[in-house]
Amino acid sequence: MLNVRMERSKSRSGKHAARSLALLVSEDGQIVEPRPRMVREERPLYSRGSAYIASVAVPPGWYLVYIYLVKNLRGHVKGYIEVYSHDAQLLYRAVYRRLKLRYSRGDPRYAWIVQGVVDYLRLPVKNMNLGGEAS
Repeated sequence: MLNVRMERSKSRSGKHAARSLALLVSEDGQIVEPRPRMVREERPLYSRGSAYIASVAVPPGWYLVYIYLVKNLRGHVKGYIEVYSHDAQLLYRAVYRRLKLRYSRGDPRYAWIVQGVVDYLRLPVKNMNLGGEAS
């Protein structure tokens, strides 16, 4: 079981926002939203919105993908996408800045998972450098 922070919050002015979510991806590319086993309320980063810590069970043969994005005053979105195995090991991490998705750490064999999640979420990407086969 992995504990992940799920958040959707916005500043009082509405110019800053934070969003984080988790997705489950199977080895054949199927993407589903997980149902948390336990939920614990948490204080959000910004004043308006909600945040909680969710315990998510990841079955064998599936991967947990954690996405964290922050929008700043100028409307620029930054963040990262992490891929975890069913036994809670970080397998891959990519950073998202200036509409570019770039490999950060981990094994590039898991870049196809990040690419599938970006397509699923329709995240605007101008350039992808995921390292390895998926670039």
